Amino acid sequence: MLPDPSWTARLAGRCLALYDAGTPLGPAAVADDLMDLPDFPMHCPDHHTLVPFALLTAAHLRAGRGRDALEADLNKAAERAAVLPGGLCGSSGCCGAAIGGGIFAAVWNKTSPTSKAGWAAGNAMTARCLEAVAGVEGPRCCKRVVYLAVTAAAAGARSLLNLDLGPEEAPLCRRFARNRECRGTACPFFPRKNAEE
Repeated sequence: MLPDPSWTARLAGRCLALYDAGTPLGPAAVADDLMDLPDFPMHCPDHHTLVPFALLTAAHLRAGRGRDALEADLNKAAERAAVLPGGLCGSSGCCGAAIGGGIFAAVWNKTSPTSKAGWAAGNAMTARCLEAVAGVEGPRCCKRVVYLAVTAAAAGARSLLNLDLGPEEAPLCRRFARNRECRGTACPFFPRKNAEE
């Protein structure tokens, strides 16, 4: 299963609305907002698109790049993420959310397979995101890997892209009750208050 074009369009529309609102948001806050869209699935390959979308929206808000530039970057990221099937994490050992972090870096740097400058940054960003994802054992949780990827990419953006995405509070999951495979307190984003009740 590949990302659903209708979800890609809805996610992109929401990113542009957040940009139009003009409030600087960190990538995890943008990701949370996108995951709050009505009926957005608990698990689906659209998370592979959501990661670069959240990072690009936060980056454009911080860097002051124009709306048209954001829209063009979202289109490029969507095109690149469209080939990432669901289940890569378990079947191939390379989570699509982590690849989404690399897509963000490659789109931000305007790199292609033949680029010299910036080519390494996309691969380094994917490696950082993948290392963060690999730091928590399975089973799958698309929400968890989104949080892990966007926070790793935000930290990596400073050194790899010379881009400061601003301070951000650690995200807390509000969706764990919908995940039959939730790891509970073994997840770094599980709300501890709920665990104590």
